Amino acid sequence: MTDATQSAVAIGSITRPFIGRMHRAFKVAAIGAFLFASACATAPVTPHKTSAMQEMFALAFSDIHDIHLDTIAIDTLALGGLQGLALIEPAAELKRNRDDVEFLFNGILIGKTGAPDANDSKAWANAVDTLITIGKQSSEKLKTADDERIYKAVFAGLLKKLDRYSRYAGAKLARRNREMREGFGGVGISIKAEPDGARVVKVSTDSPASKAGLQIGDLIIDIDGVKTRGRTLGEIASQIHGPVNKKITIKIQRISLDAPIMATMQRVRVIANTVHYAARDAVAYIRVTSFNQDTAKQLKGSVQKARRELGDKLIGLVLDLRDNPGGLLDQAVDTADLFIVRGRISTTKGRHRDSLQRFNASNGDISHGLPIAVLMNGASASAAEILAAALQDNGRAILIGSSSFGKGTVQTVLRLPNDGELVLTWARLLAPLGYSLNGLGVLPNICTSNASDVDSVLKDALGGNLERSRTALSLRRSARDDNETASKAAKASCPWRPSNGSDIDIEVAKRILGSGKLYERAVVVSAPIAGS
Repeated sequence: MTDATQSAVAIGSITRPFIGRMHRAFKVAAIGAFLFASACATAPVTPHKTSAMQEMFALAFSDIHDIHLDTIAIDTLALGGLQGLALIEPAAELKRNRDDVEFLFNGILIGKTGAPDANDSKAWANAVDTLITIGKQSSEKLKTADDERIYKAVFAGLLKKLDRYSRYAGAKLARRNREMREGFGGVGISIKAEPDGARVVKVSTDSPASKAGLQIGDLIIDIDGVKTRGRTLGEIASQIHGPVNKKITIKIQRISLDAPIMATMQRVRVIANTVHYAARDAVAYIRVTSFNQDTAKQLKGSVQKARRELGDKLIGLVLDLRDNPGGLLDQAVDTADLFIVRGRISTTKGRHRDSLQRFNASNGDISHGLPIAVLMNGASASAAEILAAALQDNGRAILIGSSSFGKGTVQTVLRLPNDGELVLTWARLLAPLGYSLNGLGVLPNICTSNASDVDSVLKDALGGNLERSRTALSLRRSARDDNETASKAAKASCPWRPSNGSDIDIEVAKRILGSGKLYERAVVVSAPIAGS
């Protein structure tokens, strides 16, 4: 399904893709110990061996320079990062003066270091570490700040030089992010915090908790000998989560019993359910809330369940991608591949050769040609837009709602030495017909932005000769993502408006899916215009 435009070149150990390829390059070769330091109002800074902070910054500088969508000099990143120290110490001022980088404290020069070559990641990491050490000699705030706080400040500064989607996550947040993408070790329960512990509000079928006898309403009062009373929901959940296959003992209080119950179970990998199915008359309604590593599998199961339950009565599918912020690129591609027999699904293009990828359909159509209506709005983004554009451009679905968000870039997640993550934008996303999604989003076949009722929506979108609707889509596809005027015009042609409480999108979808003639006309709206 993936056809790389060039032969892949490994740039390090690769972790799981996230709206893009999650791609790691641990180039932590020994960093030179020579420091370009001299002191100006403080004692000299003694050269020292490579520090964890130097390794951290050398790796980050190198990866950003090699991988980011835009070419950015390492000295620009380093100086931006140093300026971020003002978030900890407002009196700190870092500036470049010819061949040196100076540290001023309350306007007074306290030290400086030589400015390395523009793109020497190791030397700039040493320089940043040296200047931080200089600053700690004069600033109590910097001196008492732990490494993580300094990392956050430096990354906050350097990220201002990058795009809006590149970001840093410390170890704790990165761990939660990985759990959302990849799953975590758990026992299959949902809980809510109460003063005396945590109340079980859901027990998943066939989960370790279910097999151990836990029930909805049970109060968890102790986990592995640690009482839950007075602890936050996050603290309790963190203790329930843990290594897969490791046992956990939970003590519960059940209203119907006098004495507490001890239940021991073994953690299994838990992946959040992102797909929710319900039969609505003769239509299979499937809501996809995000894209994690199990989404395509879950959606396939939902379609198969709908076919079993509804049989010949099933007239079509509604895929609700409204408010879906996206997720894993490979899952958006795999989901599209469930319904497209052949053709392009998406293309990614960036500076790094590994970012040049073409994704093509290969697995056939599990719905056997059933009509599909995709619902979307201005909060449908990223992987959701990949799926919507793929189905629309291949004539495999109609889109109903408003213009999507327009997050048409791919991020790669880089694991850092502190167990944190650096999320970098490294490629642009192109729809099957070749247009960029970034800033522009996907335009629906049927716009419901100004809808008052189903009949008026259908008349406006599908009445007459369809010329107006087809032209609007053609103009959208020809717009460039670096043209702000075109971007605003594309969004304005079908703006996202708050719902008034009614769900006209679903009603429009059901009406169109129930009429072969209406569905065919709606598909024609998104067909490419000859010569466009």
